[in-house]
Amino acid sequence: MHTQRFVIMGLATILACKQDAPRLPGDPAADRRARPTVDLSILYGSEKKTWLDEQIQAFNATSSALGDGRVIHATGKAVGSGEAMTAILDGSERPDVFSPASGAYVTLLNQAWQSRGGHTRPIAPPGEPLVLSPIVIAMWRPMAEALGWPNKPLGWRDILAVSRDPGGWGRFGHPEWGAMKLGHTHPEYSSSGLLSVLAIAYAGAKTTRGLTAGDLPKVEPFMADIEDAIVHYGKSTGFFSDKMIERGPTYLSAAVLYENLVIESYIESYARPRTLDLVAIYPVEGTFWSDHPYSVLDAPWVGPEHREAAAAFLGFLRAGPQQARAMALGFRPADPAIKAGAPIDPAHGASAHEPQSLLEIPDAATLDALLAAWRHTKKPADVVLVFDKSGSMQGRPLAEAQAGAKAFLATLDARDQVTLLFFDRTVYPAYGPVEVGQARRELEARIDGISADGGTALYDATLAAEGLLEARTKPEVHRIRAVVVMTDGDDTDSEHDLAALIKRLHREETGPAVFTIGYGDEPNQAALEALAKAGAGAFSRGNIDTIVPIFRDVGSFF
Repeated sequence: MHTQRFVIMGLATILACKQDAPRLPGDPAADRRARPTVDLSILYGSEKKTWLDEQIQAFNATSSALGDGRVIHATGKAVGSGEAMTAILDGSERPDVFSPASGAYVTLLNQAWQSRGGHTRPIAPPGEPLVLSPIVIAMWRPMAEALGWPNKPLGWRDILAVSRDPGGWGRFGHPEWGAMKLGHTHPEYSSSGLLSVLAIAYAGAKTTRGLTAGDLPKVEPFMADIEDAIVHYGKSTGFFSDKMIERGPTYLSAAVLYENLVIESYIESYARPRTLDLVAIYPVEGTFWSDHPYSVLDAPWVGPEHREAAAAFLGFLRAGPQQARAMALGFRPADPAIKAGAPIDPAHGASAHEPQSLLEIPDAATLDALLAAWRHTKKPADVVLVFDKSGSMQGRPLAEAQAGAKAFLATLDARDQVTLLFFDRTVYPAYGPVEVGQARRELEARIDGISADGGTALYDATLAAEGLLEARTKPEVHRIRAVVVMTDGDDTDSEHDLAALIKRLHREETGPAVFTIGYGDEPNQAALEALAKAGAGAFSRGNIDTIVPIFRDVGSFF
């Protein structure tokens, strides 16, 4: 009993000493931890991630405080602008500040917000721009020069001249380059995709402002002709930039990017060598500024303290040193008093004197009609969904994967074709191709009807899927062709090996893209990444909690 009392007294003495110990002088970290804080959350477009991540860290280090002494702690999350808008609307994200790449998404967010839930006023004010970057067509320098760049202004009709010609680049003296291969992001997920489609519509209408919903039926044929050159879509502008540089002209001839990403390709070349340069084409028909608005939301979860914190952070971002750092990364300063200079210059594939012609962003009703018109004119897809039903998938893993596959179908257009190819140790006969609009219920029923059993013939199944698409390729049928593979384990039962499969995918430069999904804790990630790289697609990793959104994300490529 005495021993227990002495232990308790000793602990009390130690704690008292710790409480009374003076804070070391000159210990700012301890001072910050001791002061109350207010959290400021920013949901922003991923194209400015490098800059904003740096600035958030630098701002937090300043211990900037509210008038009542609370220290501001900023946090940021980078996502596609369309994805961010959707997250705010469905309540999965509740940021204090919304900063998409373009004010067009502020317009769309307000329109959608006020159309539901009895909301009577907009949620997002226009906001001040943080940085600027024009939308450009990024093209390999030799290809741009073949079209007349830099002496001739280029635009969408030059893209069309290559894509519509049966000889492709042969019309311009380079048959070895093949067809025009264009990329832009999915307009329902990404600002650059939305502005790409809007710029194409303006080019078809031969005007720079005043586009209305009534104009769109007349320009749909022009939009469809441009979209026919698409290799595939996607949710991230940065994805196209990275993969274009990594894979070169055999993957993409041109892609719609932000000017800063073209400039960044030169800056990053010190870390990864490149053999060809990209240049920024500012479409002669007109383009848009990506204005990166900083919109402090008028939402129930945003209090006066968040507004004060947001104003402080905005002041920090718009200050000279932060704007200079943005320009070093290829952005243009939002402050017109700051003159744009290097690296916004020809040495980095850009021109500070462009763009010469700017387009007007229309109202929300016209933007909604534009998205509907794009769904009519988008390039349809022919997808083989390769689904692992091996024994390790039993129970909840199979149930969640089935839900994910059906979510993937829900992202597709009615005109898209799907083939289901199930495998375990055996690759089973395919169902399809069938158009989603006509066979959605049957596709879902077949997905629901599978059970888990057996081994894993992953490589044989992937090769069979690629063969199905190659066998039914016809020159007159223009579709995005892709294999989507989902597996939760390593290959155990294939007759073909990984090396042979990769060699096959590499050989087919004009073959289908391959997108792989590693599911759970035991997939062979290295093999799946290698397959996606060889097939000019992308790899994703998911588990039972994330497989449904992973499948939806893959759907953004079509």
